[in-house]
Amino acid sequence: MRILAIGDVYPWPSRDGYRLRFASVLEALAECGDVDLFIAAFEGEVVIDGRRPCLHRYSSALAASSRRSVTSFLKTLLRTHPRRISWRDWSGAEAALEDFVEAPYDVVWYSHADVYATLGSPRFGPAIVDLDNLEDLVLERTVLAQKNSSTLSDTAQGGRWDGIRAAVVRGLDRRDVRRWRSLQGEIATTASAVVVCSDVDSKRLGAGNVVVIPNGYPSPGQVTSLSAQTHKLVMVGRFTYEPNLVGATWFIKAVLPHLRRRSPQVEIRLIGRFDDRLVAAAAGEGVTIVGEVDDVDLELRDARGVIVPLLSGSGTRIKILEALAYGVPLVTTTIGCEGIDVIPDRHALVCDDPLDFAEACERLLVDDVLWTSLSEAGSELYRDRYSTASTSALVRSLASLTASGSTPH
Repeated sequence: MRILAIGDVYPWPSRDGYRLRFASVLEALAECGDVDLFIAAFEGEVVIDGRRPCLHRYSSALAASSRRSVTSFLKTLLRTHPRRISWRDWSGAEAALEDFVEAPYDVVWYSHADVYATLGSPRFGPAIVDLDNLEDLVLERTVLAQKNSSTLSDTAQGGRWDGIRAAVVRGLDRRDVRRWRSLQGEIATTASAVVVCSDVDSKRLGAGNVVVIPNGYPSPGQVTSLSAQTHKLVMVGRFTYEPNLVGATWFIKAVLPHLRRRSPQVEIRLIGRFDDRLVAAAAGEGVTIVGEVDDVDLELRDARGVIVPLLSGSGTRIKILEALAYGVPLVTTTIGCEGIDVIPDRHALVCDDPLDFAEACERLLVDDVLWTSLSEAGSELYRDRYSTASTSALVRSLASLTASGSTPH
């Protein structure tokens, strides 16, 4: 089988959920045949080694963000794509892809709606589009979370121009929610198959060719043992991604003050890519910004618990699966564990109120019996449902089905 995969982020090293999912997909596809990988990269994207064993051929090109100006803003208003797509210049990537492809392929896997909308072509071969997140829902929930939490924004205290700017951004966000929803519908009608992470997202999309391929996580080996000495709670994620930033900010501003009154020794460690927005939000006692690490293993094995305080997002959170795989108990919101077969108080502590979230974290810090119970049940759930072996089999099955000309139902 000849396979073309197109993405916008090089997936190795797999330091976040998107990269981990894409890397797992590529490794599964390589078991079906030769994989040609093309990346339309963001600025600053570093390719450590494009010669991965699972790849037959590899190439990349820059799809740069356009320079923001009045002209680019007016063009954005006239275009039909969401602004995350229209604010990037895809022309260089389009030309490089044309030079790279050796069409037709038996299967073409697109890792995001963005790359299918801009670089997709019927002549390349039958398309599978991975909508690992439903972007309309991600944006809609993020806007709502920002609006409902006065702790996340000081806009109301800003000047007139800050208010005008915020109003314009809200208007663009509402428009982009509609545009993402329309684009996802168009993708479902033109692609051979559309992939989502959960049954919940499958029902939301409501298309006949949707296939659920859950996120998975590679086995870390022996699970973490109880560490009674540490007061560390970790949050792992890419904090340049808006739902992670909003969730971390909510925890720091709304939850942590309650928690520190109960457990003054607690240390919150934020692990993953970040920018100045997280630095501003995390200023204060009890929070350590670790940043990106080559291997999250040591951080997780030294943690008393994992927090996933998400207020928005779609798909399923690999950071939840990571905690389950390591046997590290976690505290999460309902949205944080959405689409994953987590039973509250059995596999995780699930809370949406700031005071309840703080109380759950305190219980995790002091109750060894609870810690052990959550750890064992979480590890069992991971082994039964979310190892990469089971998800890889679904990828291979879908690729074979698509290459044969069959449409999933």
